[in-house]
Amino acid sequence: MVTRYLKPEEIPFDFERAYKFLRIQKASEKYQIMHEMVARLHAQYQHCFEARYRYEIYRVAGSQSSSFSVLLRHIDGGQVDSGVSFTGQGIHALLTHSRYAAVFLLTVGEQIDSEMKKLSEVDFTEAYFLDGVASTMTNGVLHLLKRELQEESKKYHCEVSYRFSPGYARWELHEQQKIFSLLNGKEIGMSLSETFFMEPQKSLSGVYGLRPLQTDKNR
Repeated sequence: MVTRYLKPEEIPFDFERAYKFLRIQKASEKYQIMHEMVARLHAQYQHCFEARYRYEIYRVAGSQSSSFSVLLRHIDGGQVDSGVSFTGQGIHALLTHSRYAAVFLLTVGEQIDSEMKKLSEVDFTEAYFLDGVASTMTNGVLHLLKRELQEESKKYHCEVSYRFSPGYARWELHEQQKIFSLLNGKEIGMSLSETFFMEPQKSLSGVYGLRPLQTDKNR
């Protein structure tokens, strides 16, 4: 299991992604004003981001098409490793053609949640823009995680395919508790509500499939 703690300045900030989150159109006459607000809020609140992620790579040990279930086991697990099963059409479709699965949790921390809440009480517009900045930072952490997984996947002669998360179509949100159990989310300051939503607010969970490289598919 791998855990990374990131400094705010290590997290890439993609302004184009921020524009999409905030629905900012470059053709708008207010574009420059909105761009400057995004840049200011990013600089002003950068110190509030306490980002970290955790992941572990499991081998795909089997799947059942009739129940849309996929069994994952530890790579070095023996007979006593009963593994864990994810169930859902979406996760089944992702992992059926994968050799391994990278299960992950990530967050940018609880401090930014507090700052967004305080700001919403005095300036709703700025709170809305800060929410977009926080979402962009969360996406930046995801980018760093995927980049690391791309390097790790080479050890297994695999490539990283797409990501799938509980709550997406065809994978029930309550399956999220299995991810939290596997990775012990509380150790990195993450928890689930009674309705299976993550806390802190700006957090992500999910699975990346690691599928064989084109040249290795027949191995």
